[in-house]
Amino acid sequence: MFNLSVTPELLAYLLSGLAAILFDWFPGLSAWYGTLSEFKKRQLMAALLLAIILTIFSASCAGVLSAGFGCDRSGFAVLIQIYLIATGINQGAHALFKPSKVIGLSLER
Repeated sequence: MFNLSVTPELLAYLLSGLAAILFDWFPGLSAWYGTLSEFKKRQLMAALLLAIILTIFSASCAGVLSAGFGCDRSGFAVLIQIYLIATGINQGAHALFKPSKVIGLSLER
């Protein structure tokens, strides 16, 4: 049987990929997100990912999630590593799953 344990790291990675897909495909959100400049899009995603990572880190420090890292300097170093990987996953998912302009034109008809 397949056994999957959801670690704080995996949760951060899944949420970062899901955020990219939601902002590109969710009807009301994608229309609003599409009006932003590229710089604002990057800022928004960076802030959202930081909020996700800090929430997971805080939950693990509070004992809500069991994590393999501590709530000290070494845990903070792991937090930075998770943030960088989550950012890569977010941008990769955005590049892979972003609707093309051809699809957008066919949906408007």
